[in-house]
Amino acid sequence: MNGLLLIGLLLICVDAAGYEFEPLADRYIIPGYRQLVTATEALNLSAQHYCVRQDAAHLASLRENFRNAFLAWQGIQPIRFGPVQYLNRDFRFQLWPDKRDSVTRHLGQLLDDPQLTSAEFDITAKSVAVQGFSALEQLLFSQQPLDEPGCRLMPVIAANLNHMATATLKDWLEGDEPYFKYFIEPGPDNPMFESDRELAGQLLNSLYSQLEIMLTQKLDRPLGEGIDKARGSRAEGWRSDTSLAALDHNLDALQRIITLVLGHKLNADLQRRIRQQFESSRSLRRNIDLPLHRAVDDPSQRVRVLAYRQALSELKRLVTAEMANALDLSLGFNSLDGD
Repeated sequence: MNGLLLIGLLLICVDAAGYEFEPLADRYIIPGYRQLVTATEALNLSAQHYCVRQDAAHLASLRENFRNAFLAWQGIQPIRFGPVQYLNRDFRFQLWPDKRDSVTRHLGQLLDDPQLTSAEFDITAKSVAVQGFSALEQLLFSQQPLDEPGCRLMPVIAANLNHMATATLKDWLEGDEPYFKYFIEPGPDNPMFESDRELAGQLLNSLYSQLEIMLTQKLDRPLGEGIDKARGSRAEGWRSDTSLAALDHNLDALQRIITLVLGHKLNADLQRRIRQQFESSRSLRRNIDLPLHRAVDDPSQRVRVLAYRQALSELKRLVTAEMANALDLSLGFNSLDGD
């Protein structure tokens, strides 16, 4: 057989081979949820013990455990479908952005609720606003020391976070029909994903949604339309000073999704440009010397935040335009369409 013809046939076969999703599950998704379980376990344990002895060392440890758990959540956040959506877990983990100040309002009501002292108190029957990281951050970084209602509520929220993380991981791995099976074996008999292209498109949607959230919510909202309209308190995780670290974890996760599933089907030039744009985004992020909630209204630092934002915007264009076209995938419906 002619050598050039053989090479051409091999290239066609490689292109027709489709996508492999098991590496993404084995090397990113499952480890990500396991890390979230471990981090929320540590948070839960420290929350259970803190109010027994409210000293500076215990508070520092508790806050560090909160940051670790919150950033573990940020690391798996780009997977915006599957078991994390069961029972509204995604919103219960974190209600943000909170444009109506629902967390503060419902948290205040709950702290005054007589049921809080009852042995039958069930946080899952309350508003999603008070069930996760957003409410716990307010408790840990606003009140000091915590009063008795705060000490009752804080470990309940921490335990709920650990319960949801554990349940989400179990839904991926355990039972008669674990989500893992559907994820790694798309096909006509799969009730979740009829083809590997459908699942690849879902992952592309997740990439788009996360980049859009990073740009329009995590950066644009605190930046405002100008320095005089900047509102640092609109930044995600501003109380715990995790705003920029959260973006770091999001960015790392996005690159892993591309590397483990989608990137191998791109030509070498586009792979290189996407990789370079990730590196450029990280470099510009490292130039920001202040916490995000302070940087947005500092003249010299704001310029750096805007440069970082521009780099992420170009990354979004590469991913949702050039990469989507190269893979012949459509964005279709995404989780932000109704916002």
